[in-house]
This record gives sequence, C-alpha cells and structure tokens, in this order.
Amino acid sequence: MNIVYILLILLQLGIIIYFIRRGRIQKGKATQPATDRYDGLRALALGVKAADLKIAVPATETLVYGMVMDWNMGDVTATLAAYINGAANMYLSKGGGVSGAGLDTGIAQSALDLVTFIQDYLDRAMPAATTDLPAANCVRFFLLTNKGLYAAQEQMKHFDDDSSAWLPVFEKANLIITAMRREQTPAS
Repeated sequence: MNIVYILLILLQLGIIIYFIRRGRIQKGKATQPATDRYDGLRALALGVKAADLKIAVPATETLVYGMVMDWNMGDVTATLAAYINGAANMYLSKGGGVSGAGLDTGIAQSALDLVTFIQDYLDRAMPAATTDLPAANCVRFFLLTNKGLYAAQEQMKHFDDDSSAWLPVFEKANLIITAMRREQTPAS
C-alpha cells in the first residue's frame, strides 16, 4: 500500500513539474522583445509587392503602390505603412501600434491619397540599397514600386523650418497617424 501512495505522489509531482515547465516555455514565447516584433512587422511592410495587393502594373510604367515612413524620434521609431489599396498600419519600435487601420474608410482614403501623391516624389528618391532605420531626428521615406524600392531621408529640422521638399508628404502621413490615434482613443 505504501508503494502505491509513493507512486501516486511521484506521479502528481511529475504532473506539477510538467505544467510548471510548460508555463515557463509559454511565458518565454509571450515575452518576445518588442524590437523583434517591430523589426518583423516593418520587414513585412517593406516587403509588400504589387501582386500582394492584387494590382496589375504595366511593365512600361513605374507605379508607387506603397509608402513606408520611418520617423526616428530619439527614444522610439514610428513606422507608418500605407498602400494604394487603402491599407494602413503603424508600428512603434518600443511595441504597440495600429494594424488594420485601413478598415476605417477615412483612413483608407487618406492612405490612398498619400500613396498617389507620393508618386510625384519618385524622382526625388534614390534606389534603396538597404532598409536601415534613419538616424535620430530624421525621417526616411521608402517608396515601394513595381521597379524596386526607393528611399529618401530628411532631417526633422527641415520640416520644422518649412524648408523640406518632403514636407507635404510628411504632413499627409501625419494626418493618417493622427486619425489612427483618434480611432484608438476611447470616447469619453
């Protein structure tokens, strides 16, 4: 009889140890660093192709079908992604952000307007060799086209003193960010 009790106690201990270990493994997965999630989401945003958006672009033209803006504010980088189909997302390097904002018709229209507007800025961008984040107090624009990725960077001080040719793009992008933040803020 004593052996049966000992075996039952050992079995219960084994079950308890199993669930404790399983909980630690699940907790480890859930605490993935925010920077890893941010880097992954940003890479996905930059990797969108015209075919992913179900857009057919004639090979004879260059079409901007998406824009990714990285805004380095020193302690955090905000990334806004907008596409010609109205999809829009924002990611923060410290975690958080807004996904699926393009489901809001106003945000979707603003995303479409921004991407169509930035088409005129293609000649001010250079083919992108890398997708590095901008330096502190800088904003980098990535233009996704059917002919590859283009990029341009501007310092915040040029937005502040209204001397940047990219100011209208930055302002349109900020309207989307503001609308996203408004949508995420509960009504009081």
